[in-house]
Amino acid sequence: METLRVCMLDPLFIPYPGGAEKVVYEIGKRLAKKGHEITVLTSRLPKTAPTEEMDGIHVIRSPSLYFEKLPFSFLPPPFTLAPKLNFDILSQDADIFHMHNRFWYYPGTLFTLKILKRKKLMLTLHNARATGIDWATDTGGTIYDVLWATRIMENCDRMTAVSDWTKRITVPERLWPKVDVVLNGVDTDRFKPRPKKESEFVRKKFGIGSEELLVTNARMVKQKGYGYLLESFARLKRDPKHKDAKMIAIGRGPLKEWIIGKANELGISDSFFPTTGIPEAELPHYYNAADVFLLSSIWEPCAVVLFEAVASGCPIVAFGAGGTPEVIEHGKSGVIVPSRDSAALAQKTKEVLEDKKLASTLAKGARDRAASSLTWDVASDKFEKAYKSLF
Repeated sequence: METLRVCMLDPLFIPYPGGAEKVVYEIGKRLAKKGHEITVLTSRLPKTAPTEEMDGIHVIRSPSLYFEKLPFSFLPPPFTLAPKLNFDILSQDADIFHMHNRFWYYPGTLFTLKILKRKKLMLTLHNARATGIDWATDTGGTIYDVLWATRIMENCDRMTAVSDWTKRITVPERLWPKVDVVLNGVDTDRFKPRPKKESEFVRKKFGIGSEELLVTNARMVKQKGYGYLLESFARLKRDPKHKDAKMIAIGRGPLKEWIIGKANELGISDSFFPTTGIPEAELPHYYNAADVFLLSSIWEPCAVVLFEAVASGCPIVAFGAGGTPEVIEHGKSGVIVPSRDSAALAQKTKEVLEDKKLASTLAKGARDRAASSLTWDVASDKFEKAYKSLF
């Protein structure tokens, strides 16, 4: 089959700036460029059109209810319900229906896909089973996976997982033979090393001069470990050599006010700058402006932001949670420290800031790794291969 007709199902899509949404867009537009017919069926978010053409992708937005907060902590916000989803699926004439979120589908949806449509069914696991976050999240997520998500996996003809860790912790072992591991990717033309002067506007925007600048980019939710990040930053600033260091935190989410309060409690609020709403064109410059990129996730399937930092040639220090060690080669393209260890995070950040040779080695190793094996083109080729294996 030369031309594939693929309908990707994802509860959120651009303009929502999430990691999975970026994957669907980047993979979709590359497959469309190869001549495949790509449709994205998603929720209609506020201020979006019901249909749209986007870089060769036909986008259909189903009328939806949009929730910023839910009482179920294992469902990461925001969440949508699309009452007409099954009817919209029936209207699609696709060879493959590719699901990108196992939390969006109810029994009727699976029946529609598997029984009524009788088409090939694929699932990508962007999120792993909740583990090590907190009791409520872990328990709720596990119950959902055992009672329902496993049924979805059993009915899929093929699956992909964004990391081997995600596969091992989420998919029952008996189903592993039909799972391909496909790491996320990055646009190495957008995210790349640049002369520092090109990104000076980022520092000026926050009133930062020549001080050391740390940057993180993560949703403000529990699994991103902001408490450990802030404690680490406070430790670093207690060192006289780094007392003037600043941090920019890119992200939004339900914990924003708690994070701001925690920074104030630790006495670092004058050096900590949470920010949202960054234009996509400016985002690469935040990585370039940073002396070190930090990621303090305590649960992380495969963070798109890590790929962006790696491609930007930014020295990285991160907790070794989940799939992070599959993206960062410790000592070559970044530094991995034990999860939840704020002291270790501070110490390794200090070492990278003080050792310019180490920082340069990590920066070069990161860029080389991204350019050689972590591009969206590499990822889209693997998805295309997985699709064709279904026929």
